[in-house]
Amino acid sequence: MQLPEAVSNVLDAGGIPWSPAELAAGPAQTVVRPVMLQDAAGRVLVLVAADSLLDLDALNRGTARELIATPAEALAPLCAARGLHSLPAVPGVLELPVIADQRLLASSELGLDAGAGGAQLQMSGAAFRALLESRGGATADFCVALDDIPPAAAASADVAEIGNAVARFTARRIERRLEDTLDFPPLPEIAHRIIRISADPYASVSDLARVVEIDPSLSAQVVSWASSPYYAAPGKVKSIQDAIVRVLGFDLVMNLALGLALGKTMRLPKEGRYGYRNYWLQAVHGAAMVEGLCKAMPSSLRPALGHAYLGGLLHNFGFLILAELFKPQLQLVCRYTEANPHLGHWHVERFLLGVTREQMAGWLMRFWHLPEEVCAALRFQQAPEQAGEHEVLARVLHLATRLLREQHIGSAPLQPIADSMFAELGISRADALAVSERIHGSAGELQAIARDLAA
Repeated sequence: MQLPEAVSNVLDAGGIPWSPAELAAGPAQTVVRPVMLQDAAGRVLVLVAADSLLDLDALNRGTARELIATPAEALAPLCAARGLHSLPAVPGVLELPVIADQRLLASSELGLDAGAGGAQLQMSGAAFRALLESRGGATADFCVALDDIPPAAAASADVAEIGNAVARFTARRIERRLEDTLDFPPLPEIAHRIIRISADPYASVSDLARVVEIDPSLSAQVVSWASSPYYAAPGKVKSIQDAIVRVLGFDLVMNLALGLALGKTMRLPKEGRYGYRNYWLQAVHGAAMVEGLCKAMPSSLRPALGHAYLGGLLHNFGFLILAELFKPQLQLVCRYTEANPHLGHWHVERFLLGVTREQMAGWLMRFWHLPEEVCAALRFQQAPEQAGEHEVLARVLHLATRLLREQHIGSAPLQPIADSMFAELGISRADALAVSERIHGSAGELQAIARDLAA
C-alpha cells in the first residue's frame, strides 16, 4: 500500500525516516487513534491511544475550550482534499493544531493511521515526539485507560448496578425493588397479547391479525412496513392478514408488531440527532441488517428469524431507557460518545454512569417476560461470548451494529471488522458486505419507514 503524498511530505519535511515496509496493517505496541474536535475557535486534531477513552471534560478544562466532535459528514471532504481515505493520526498532515495524550509519549513504538484506508505507519516513540514538537503539537493528560473503567458485572448483578447508577445521579438511596424505584412503564396490553400468541403453538394468522388490529396505529404501521418498496410486494397490501400471508410471514409480523408496540412505551423529542426519528432509523436498519445476515448464514447455525428480527429492531432500545432515566446526563453521554469514535458507547456509559444501555435493556426485557433469546442477545450484543446458549444471535447483533457503523448509523466502534466475526457466523466477508450494500442501497426506503414510525 502506498503512503499518501500529504503524509510522506510531512515526514520528509520533519526528517522522519520511513520505508514502505513500515506501512503495515499489523498492530504496534500502541495504536494511535485520531479524533477531530471543534468549537467556535476552530478545529483541532486530538490523538489518543486506541485502548483509552477521551475524557472530554478533562480536555476542555485543560485547554479552556468547549470542544465537541466534528460531524462525521465534514471529515470525508477534509480528508479527500489532501488525497486521504481516512482521518490521519500523523501530526501536521491536515495543517491543524494537534493535541496528543501524554500516555502516547511513554510508548517506544506507535502505529499511526496513515489516512490510507486503515493501514498503520509504524513509528518509534522518539520519532513521534520529534514530529509532534516540530509541528507545534501540545500534550495533556485527558484520557482514561479502558482497564481502569470497571467492566460490567454478571447479568445477575444488573439490577444492583442499574440501581447504583440511578442512586449516583439522584442522590437518594435505592431501597425498594428496582421495578418500583425506576417506575418503568408497564408492558403494553397489546404486547402481552402478542407474547401469549407467540407461546401458543395453535395460534393462527387470524388470531394474530385480530390482536394487531386492536391498535389502529400499530396496524397501520405494520401494513405500511409491508407495503414499503423495500419488500417489493406485488399489488397493494390492504390488511394485516395480507401482510402476513403475502409479504412478511407469521413470525416476522408477530415480532415486528411486538417491537413496534414496545417502541411506543418511551418517547424522545421527535427531531434532532438523538431524537425519536433517529432512533427508529437505527432500529429499522438494524432489523433489515439482521434479517439479511441471518438469511446469509448456513441453516444449521441460523437463529430463529423472528427472534432475530425482533433483536435487530430493539438492539438500541436501551437508548430509550437511558433517555428516560438519565435525562440530565444524556447530552453528556452523547458528547463523550461522539468524541470517542474509536470506542463503543458502552465504554462511555460505564465511565460516566456506571451502567450501560445494554444492561438496562436486557433487564427490562426480562422484566417484561420477552423470549430469553432476545433478552440475552440484547444484554450481551457487545460481549457475545457471555451469552451462553444464545451466543449466535448476540453475535449477529454484534456484527450488524458494526456494519451499520460503517454506514454512519449507530455508535459502535469505528474500527475494521475482524475476519473472525464473519467466520463465527459461517458467512464470508463478501456475503456480509453484499448484505450491507443492499441495505445501504435501500436507505431511502428504510428512511421512509422510519419517518412513518416516528410520526
